[in-house]
Amino acid sequence: MHRTIRVRAKSMRISMLLTPICDKNLELAAQVGVEEIVSIFPGLEEGVLKSLKQKVDSFGMRLTHIERKIPHDQIVHGLSGRDDQINTFIELIKQMGGLGLKVLCYNWMPSEDWCRTSKDIPERGGSLCTGFDVNDPQLTVTDADGRASCNTTAQKLWENLDRFLNEIIPIAEEEGVKLALHPDDPPVDRFWGQDQIMTSIAALKKVVNLVPSDSNGICYCTGSLGPTGDNLVKGIEELGNSIHFVHLRNIKGNTNQFRETWHDNGQIDLCSIIQALRKINYSGTIRPDHVPTMIGESNEHPGYEMQGRIFAAGYIRGLLDANSLLNHENAQQIFKN
Repeated sequence: MHRTIRVRAKSMRISMLLTPICDKNLELAAQVGVEEIVSIFPGLEEGVLKSLKQKVDSFGMRLTHIERKIPHDQIVHGLSGRDDQINTFIELIKQMGGLGLKVLCYNWMPSEDWCRTSKDIPERGGSLCTGFDVNDPQLTVTDADGRASCNTTAQKLWENLDRFLNEIIPIAEEEGVKLALHPDDPPVDRFWGQDQIMTSIAALKKVVNLVPSDSNGICYCTGSLGPTGDNLVKGIEELGNSIHFVHLRNIKGNTNQFRETWHDNGQIDLCSIIQALRKINYSGTIRPDHVPTMIGESNEHPGYEMQGRIFAAGYIRGLLDANSLLNHENAQQIFKN
């Protein structure tokens, strides 16, 4: 008699950023096995974050991460409004700590957020994906603010980051919150006339060494790092416990010209990424990142429409389960029985 044994990767969990966090999207996420929800910065108004957490709880999942749209341009460029934005980070971290939210994902992009020059490149079956071409004069088709309001040298960007971390990390330690710095996207050293510094695994290693702390870490985004040509598996091994959050997506191309694609249809071996994460005993969440827009969707949120993320969540679950089975200490016994 054969027994069917399901071995699941208990340490790694699937999270999802919902746009928007509405009942329909929460129900869909719960149905495909998402365990933790990621929210775009909801503001600091009293009770908003608590209410959002309760809403997620009601669908049997947990709100654990905040990322994107945290005001930071004044901090990045060292401008007059930096102290106000620092206070926003401090208050957010305190609210997160009080509610048990664990990870704050931020970036150091001078252009505020990820940018693309196109959002309707044909992909498999007529789906649409985003792309970047360094020679395209268009600023961005995403919801990032786009070109930086002032030019800041790479050296100054590093100095501003060092100052930021020294101010914020002690607060994060007190509140039990982990910071996860996202690489620049696109990962080019010069972007529309502006220096960028988070464009390689070496840069991410430098970040964690600026302020050594369990609260100072990285969001390991395969789609942002993939075009660089860096060895992504080796990067996981080198960063180890400093990886606090994982964004999983796939691409085709290089830093100057690339396109996003389906998780199973790009140049990055995502199976090897999961294997590498397991080897370092990564115990955080994996978020299915940018996906193509599918039939019936408006493409209003390129990369973040819902149908593609349902596919991606299932694909990642398959990778996790397959890797867990192959590495299970009793795998041979399972197959014998």
